Amino acid sequence: MGNGLISKIKELLVKYKSFIRFAIVGVINTLVTIIVNTICNNVFNIHHNVSWVIAYAAGVTNSYIMNKLWTFESKGGSKEKATTELLQFIVVNLVSLAGTTLGLNYLIENVGMDTNLAQFPTIVISQFINYFGYKLWVFKK
Repeated sequence: MGNGLISKIKELLVKYKSFIRFAIVGVINTLVTIIVNTICNNVFNIHHNVSWVIAYAAGVTNSYIMNKLWTFESKGGSKEKATTELLQFIVVNLVSLAGTTLGLNYLIENVGMDTNLAQFPTIVISQFINYFGYKLWVFKK
């Protein structure tokens, strides 16, 4: 690889740093959500709506910590700022939860998709809602 290509790759990594980090955190959150949802559905036989909310809450908890500290590097600040961020984070995730729950129900009840498979497209929807909500509103600099 030439120095120009390496330089261009470094430039892209810096430019898209928050998105790349968000994607990594998203993979981790997705795994947390899928594991918890699958356990709730298959081990504890909890209704898919309740399982989804429990799993989503587990993923959101992980998401808040990792996105605040690593993805968007939102550290320090006043107690008031931290409270505002947390409340905004909750609002974005409630919107995302509503959208994904509707999508999940539609895929399971109208399309006939398997409960375990239906979570995958709904997670993709939540990633878009969450990234732009966090970047443009919650953790904006």
